[in-house]
Amino acid sequence: MDLEKWRFERVKQVLRDYPEYDLKIAKIEESIRYPHKPDDYASDRRGTKTTPETATETLWTIQTHDAINQFRHNQKVVNELLEECGVDTETIIRELYMRKFPRYTMQGLVQEQKIKCGRDKAFKLRNRFFEELDRAL
Repeated sequence: MDLEKWRFERVKQVLRDYPEYDLKIAKIEESIRYPHKPDDYASDRRGTKTTPETATETLWTIQTHDAINQFRHNQKVVNELLEECGVDTETIIRELYMRKFPRYTMQGLVQEQKIKCGRDKAFKLRNRFFEELDRAL
């Protein structure tokens, strides 16, 4: 089963973003906890002064935030798949799709014996991982 191009690209993007998920989640949470509000010194006189949200409202907003939940879901799915897949598959995924500056291509991984299989088998392992990830997303 071959993935459609958009599905393949979506999976690649999820894997590229994977190392950054904790940082992205932290940034969104910070923007919820400490929203930027321009100072309006006359707001008291006009009656438009807003009171800060309660801690419960802030936590609820964080718990129900769509982007945070999507990042957490993607992170969980990738973690589970990486734990279940074999060593060769994990090496392929981490080297080719998660590293900011990959040192190898698929052919390089095979030639340098970083993985213990041939090029065709390596592509099959990668494709299987991508299909499982696509299904889980």
